[in-house]
Amino acid sequence: MELKGLCMKCRDDNNKPTMQTMQNITVEEKNNRFSAKGICAVCGGNMFKFLSKDDAAKFRA
Repeated sequence: MELKGLCMKCRDDNNKPTMQTMQNITVEEKNNRFSAKGICAVCGGNMFKFLSKDDAAKFRA
């Protein structure tokens, strides 16, 4: 399964973060909020994205 998120290192011409594919995804839950942490497929930078409960269950399986 593929997850895309904003990479803070990969920027476009207007200095805005770009959507990149996330690798090595780990799903975490804290205070009933789910998030995914991973590594950018392009530059290798850290990525973070909030997930819904349903999406978190998909990536955990």
